[in-house]
Amino acid sequence: MSEPQAIPVQVFLVDDETSVTDGLAWLLESVKIPSRAYSSATAFLEDIQQFEGAACAVVDLRMPEMSGLELQQSLIELGCELPLIFLTAHGDVPAAVNAIQAGAIDFVQKPFNPDRFLDSVRKAIRVTRELRAESALRQELRRHIEQLSARELDVLKGLLDGRTSKEIGKALAISPKTVDVHRANVMRKMNVENSAELVRLLGRQPDVLGMPAQASVLGAWAQRR
Repeated sequence: MSEPQAIPVQVFLVDDETSVTDGLAWLLESVKIPSRAYSSATAFLEDIQQFEGAACAVVDLRMPEMSGLELQQSLIELGCELPLIFLTAHGDVPAAVNAIQAGAIDFVQKPFNPDRFLDSVRKAIRVTRELRAESALRQELRRHIEQLSARELDVLKGLLDGRTSKEIGKALAISPKTVDVHRANVMRKMNVENSAELVRLLGRQPDVLGMPAQASVLGAWAQRR
């Protein structure tokens, strides 16, 4: 699996004023951050659904065809967990705060400070990489879990509940020794050394076993603000 810091990230710029996106693109290029500009939210929304790489977006809060907040809601409805930075005028700060509460990473007021803007983009890139790394981890864990037999899966769930071999065996009506055999198979197929490592991995991704999922990385960022 790729290290998060090695994952390339595309920054999308969405603003109906081309002078703004041109300036932002130039600034990002000066620090070797790739970007792609859109003059409307609808055009961006069409393209992002076909984009398969890691990305984040800088979005103007007020656009004539579709506002930044409407774009954010559309992305949420599509299940596109894309870190957003909003560009706002001074009077738009309350709306920007609402956007943050809905999961946006940050907002930058116009006229923006270049260093402040770049700090926000770098933060969004970090979040994007974390999201992509978590997604890759989920896929890898699912591949391992698919190799488990039904009984091994029962034992795995018992281990995650903190039960001993004796307790698991009693619940499954099998001997503790049989549990230990299944337990060893689980460790081998899940590619972990011990139960602590197993619990640590699956504790981060409970949804792969149909358990209640924790908040996403993007949601966690929103809650920190």
